[in-house]
Amino acid sequence: MNAESSTAQTDRSHDRDRDRELVRAITDALVLAVGKRAAHQALRHAHDRAHRTAQHRVARAAAHMAGYSALLGYIWHQRRTSHQSAA
Repeated sequence: MNAESSTAQTDRSHDRDRDRELVRAITDALVLAVGKRAAHQALRHAHDRAHRTAQHRVARAAAHMAGYSALLGYIWHQRRTSHQSAA
C-alpha cells in the first residue's frame, strides 16, 4: 500500500506542478494581451487627440484667414470707392 500511495502522491504532485505551470502560463499570456491592448488603446487615443488638435488648429486658422480676408476686402473696397469718387 505504501508503494501505491507514494506513487499516487507523486502523480498528484506532478499534476499540481503542471497545473501551476499552466496557470502561470495563462496568467502571463493574459497580462501580455491586456498590456498590448492597453498600449494600443493609448496609442489610438493619443493619435485621435492629436488629429482633433490639428483639425482645431486648421479650423481656427481658416477662421482667422476669413476674418482678415474680409477686412482686406473692405479696405480695398473703401479705397476703390474713394479713388473713383475723386476721379
